[in-house]
Amino acid sequence: MKRIITVLLLVTALCFCLVSCGSSDLQLLAGNTSLKYDFTDGEAPLKSVPNKSTITEIQIPDEYEGLPVTKIDKFAAVNLEYVTKVTIGKNVREVSDWAFGNSKKITAFEVADENPYICDVDGVLYTKDMKTLLFYPPARAVEVKKDADGNEVKAISYKIPEGVELIRSKAFYKCTDLTEITLPSTLRSIEEKAFFRCSLTSLTLPYGLEFIGKDAFAFNAAVESLTIPASVKQIDEYAFYSCTSMLEVKMQGKQDDMVLGKKWYPTKNGDELKNPELTISWQAN
Repeated sequence: MKRIITVLLLVTALCFCLVSCGSSDLQLLAGNTSLKYDFTDGEAPLKSVPNKSTITEIQIPDEYEGLPVTKIDKFAAVNLEYVTKVTIGKNVREVSDWAFGNSKKITAFEVADENPYICDVDGVLYTKDMKTLLFYPPARAVEVKKDADGNEVKAISYKIPEGVELIRSKAFYKCTDLTEITLPSTLRSIEEKAFFRCSLTSLTLPYGLEFIGKDAFAFNAAVESLTIPASVKQIDEYAFYSCTSMLEVKMQGKQDDMVLGKKWYPTKNGDELKNPELTISWQAN
């Protein structure tokens, strides 16, 4: 009889706990129990997060089944339609460049203060030394503005802090509301697809920049002109693929000093220059 009473009391307490929890707590619980992990070399990297309407927040723990969660694998949290916030534990030291790709409703990353490898600044994910920008949450700080025709449009403006040297591959991938970016004077490298399919209306590259990766600014159709500083030594293929409004590119360096990938210049669908009005001038030649 005592055992039956004890079981009934436990069931009652559990029901009370579930009823008293807010919906967000239930969503977090569902999310945490749905995360999938690998087990390798004494660690438990996060492998996948299911795309479910019940999972609106992800909490990546310090440990899973006694093993430290040290990595967020490639494609672990891609194409998520409902997740708005990601909390990352203290042991995560590596975040794949495809980890959160095309999860467009994320508004913020939050990293445990004790994490010695990565951090968040106002919801944006950086390495702890603040030299690399890892991910910008695509739904962060969205403003509603009116265009020239009076139509309401979404817009994001972001200033990357001084000290950042690298914008990691896919950092702003399909951040379609990003219209304005301010790059720091310390910037040295912009990796592959860093600003792929954003909505930049203008672009100023700082002197000191050395590398622009493949497809780095592809499909930014509103940018009309661009100056490439003399410090740039390499531009990879299709860097400005389908930047269809870009009619003028000023190169401040010498062509012989640069490594230029296939069709690095602004193209229309990658097949040809937009029209004969587009000019590429080499000011140092």
